[in-house]
Amino acid sequence: MRKDSPDNLTIKKHISPGEIIKRMGMRQILPFLVLPLFLFFLIFMNFKMTYEIIADNIRYNGEFEVRKYSLAFEDYLSGGVSTMEYITYNIEHMFKDDASNAEILEFIVEETAEYTEDYDSETTGIYGFVRGEYMDGVGWIPDEGYVPTERPWYIDAVKAEGKMTYVAPYVDEMTGDTIMTIAVLLSDKESVVAVDIKMNKLQQITDSLLTKEDEGSFVIVLDEDGAVVAHTLPEQVGRNYLEEDEQPGHDIAKELLVNGNDRFDVDWNGGNEYVFSRELSGGWYVLTVTNESQTFSRIFKAIRESIIVAIAGLVIIFGVLIHLTLRRIESEDYNSNLKTVAGIYVCMYKMNLISDTFEEISCRSDDLAEVIGGKRTEAADTLRNLVNALTDDRSQAEMREFTDAATLADRMKDRNVLTIEFMNHKDMWCRGRFLAAERDEDGNLVSVIWTIEYIDKEKRDRDRLLYLSETDRMTGINNRGCGEGKIRKALMRDECGMFMLLDVDKFKAINDNYGHDVGDRVLIAVADCMKHSFRGNDIVMRLGGDEFAAYTPLVYSREGGGGIIVDRFLERLRAIHIDEMGDTPVEVSIGVAFYKPEDHFSFDELYKRADKCTYESKEHKGVYVTYYAEGNGEYEDVM
Repeated sequence: MRKDSPDNLTIKKHISPGEIIKRMGMRQILPFLVLPLFLFFLIFMNFKMTYEIIADNIRYNGEFEVRKYSLAFEDYLSGGVSTMEYITYNIEHMFKDDASNAEILEFIVEETAEYTEDYDSETTGIYGFVRGEYMDGVGWIPDEGYVPTERPWYIDAVKAEGKMTYVAPYVDEMTGDTIMTIAVLLSDKESVVAVDIKMNKLQQITDSLLTKEDEGSFVIVLDEDGAVVAHTLPEQVGRNYLEEDEQPGHDIAKELLVNGNDRFDVDWNGGNEYVFSRELSGGWYVLTVTNESQTFSRIFKAIRESIIVAIAGLVIIFGVLIHLTLRRIESEDYNSNLKTVAGIYVCMYKMNLISDTFEEISCRSDDLAEVIGGKRTEAADTLRNLVNALTDDRSQAEMREFTDAATLADRMKDRNVLTIEFMNHKDMWCRGRFLAAERDEDGNLVSVIWTIEYIDKEKRDRDRLLYLSETDRMTGINNRGCGEGKIRKALMRDECGMFMLLDVDKFKAINDNYGHDVGDRVLIAVADCMKHSFRGNDIVMRLGGDEFAAYTPLVYSREGGGGIIVDRFLERLRAIHIDEMGDTPVEVSIGVAFYKPEDHFSFDELYKRADKCTYESKEHKGVYVTYYAEGNGEYEDVM
């Protein structure tokens, strides 16, 4: 007879509870009397462990969320920052080239059109007060009473003394909107250029960061003075938490801006709030505020439900099965979540350093699977085989050192993550990570998680941005900031050498007689001569305008190789021919100074010596080189 047949159900229906207990006997009932205590013990331990995990996750999630939110704000602000860097760089060069105000205004109008198309279609444009004249990229004409030098953007830029500044929110004279401004004071100490960022855009970003599940949490953006730039609660915008006494705003601002803490707790209506912060460009800060009781309310709710299920399971026999099913579902959800996380990576393996074994968590690469071939032992050797087979030759040496299992425990003694970026065998950039998974009671590393993810686009985009920030746009060599930075670092590493400084003679006359296009070609030609005359590890840069410089490590004198390098450059320089200039040669004035191993002066002094030699060379006609003399500060052996 089937267990679910009507006859069987009818028989059970006639058995009373008392009779069932009697037939079971004490030996069978006793386990059900002990089971509640055991279940309550398990529930308590589960609660304790879960509570500790949640507490750790709060810190991790808080740091993760505030980093994610800061990237959202930085992404919006970066357009204005990069635009201002580009605008100020070009206007400074227009100053050096004696460009007229009309030319500068034309440039501002053109760049406003590009900024509108690329970053912000609702922008009020790029504007400024240049050489005593107000210039506006969208053609706005201010009222008669409008005084640019009395506007917040001009006043704050002057106070910043040439550093890019974020002006606190104010009402725009043209549109009436509440805005903040990115502004920069130019080198003449009077001219200022600026671009506006609408505050409603920042508020829109703030409103989009939290979901319904985050109800009770807040995202706040504060400036360096404690003023609220953006807030999940819009009515808070404009208040100054540092100056007010109202809680918890004042405590938040004080902990962040006065005490310098980026992670702290504050009291809010008798409850505890977790606050995480991260600094943005321009001295702003983005903060996340999460309520402790709300964070733990979900786990408390889950525990209460588990108790109810357990009690119900003791009342009826099928409750045991229900409880087991629930536990199985929890396990499946956990595994599902783990697979979701693992899906980010090309592969994820857990590696035991003690037993030299590993297990696969996920793998989406046929190449990796083929090399591993289903092995679960000899983890260190297998990792070496992966590096040899699937890493590009340019990255292999670094990867062998990074994946050395013998030194991994020492390298991760005081850290939980090791990261490397490398090129694989298919010329794609990847990121490899070791994550500490388990440590013994003494803190020694027992096992790690090894992951690989593809970052090719991210890496190449990042490298391109770095190249653009370090390279002179016209000539393709280092710009001044990058070049000087490299030289200063070389001197700090005691990499002594030769510093050469040069100006193109009569460059203004070239521009005036032949046009700026020909002048640009002269600069490019001089830069090409430098690139082909100096060695690959030498530092070649354009200082700006018609000024160039180069630094050659390990060359300590003219006789020790400096003269050969300079002569090689001059030979290439004399070969420059530009059709529009006819037989007119390109001539330069050169100054050379040396930093020897026994020297102990600064880069500024080295530059000053070469600069003096350059001025000495300018006193002579044609291509001329002056070397700084040894010891007595005079000039030696001019040519």
